[in-house]
Amino acid sequence: MPDKHRYPIPTRKYPPRVEIPRQVARRDLRHNVGAMLSLAFLLTLILTAILAPLLATYDPRAVSPENRLQPPSQEHWAGTDLFGRDIFSRLLYGTRISLILGIVAVAISALPGTLLGLLAGYYGGWVDGLISRLMDVLLAFPGILLALSIVALLGTGLSNVTLAVGIAGIPSYTRLVRGSVLTTKRELYVRAARIIGCRDSRIMFRHILPNVLAPVIVLSTLNIAWAILNASALNFLGLGVELGTPEWGAMLNEGRGYLRDAPWASIAPGLMLTATVLAINLLGDGLRDALDPRLRA
Repeated sequence: MPDKHRYPIPTRKYPPRVEIPRQVARRDLRHNVGAMLSLAFLLTLILTAILAPLLATYDPRAVSPENRLQPPSQEHWAGTDLFGRDIFSRLLYGTRISLILGIVAVAISALPGTLLGLLAGYYGGWVDGLISRLMDVLLAFPGILLALSIVALLGTGLSNVTLAVGIAGIPSYTRLVRGSVLTTKRELYVRAARIIGCRDSRIMFRHILPNVLAPVIVLSTLNIAWAILNASALNFLGLGVELGTPEWGAMLNEGRGYLRDAPWASIAPGLMLTATVLAINLLGDGLRDALDPRLRA
């Protein structure tokens, strides 16, 4: 009778598990504590913006001269401004304006910027030269100065401020996508698609675009913070929202004349703006680390 210890039963060896890049990116993002905390803060901010009518303790536009410049208390959690309006309620409604403005401005930047970058990188030649020179003209002006020029041309108003901030961000997407397309279009799968007779539009949108979206997503996340900051700067200068509209930049402008007597009127919107921009930047850094394989340990 054969000895089972002398003739061990061979065990079956399974091939190592291959992780999908999407799963690796999701795992790396979950392990980034700063990015997860920032995501939780931003989700809470979005939820409070949606539920602002339920969470606000006062009408954000209601004027109460007898309660002007009151410090934070149980009745007014963040104090009141120079017109007696509740700052906490105005912060909640201002969150709506700032988030919507940042997202819409980034959409205005990303869509045409990505399309122009695709065309410039794929076709090259005079198409690339024309688009690149146009972007160079826009990049010759600082972002806030270009936005100021567009607002001066179109007129004041929240929609014009959003459009101006969006147009000022187009060159960054165009240059980023153009550089990625110049590298991607040399890959074998793109050459194979061209050999079998795929149309240029199919190659650009089905084969190249999905492979250059990762840096675009990261840039879009970071640019939301940039758009909120620049739009708040324009509103601070009085070029955006109407007087009395609860917006963080406009609230900073209203409270700057009372920094000694009522510092809470400027501290509250300043802290909200700082925390939001910092959270978006931390989330953008986490996405960059997760989506870029060269940055993984």
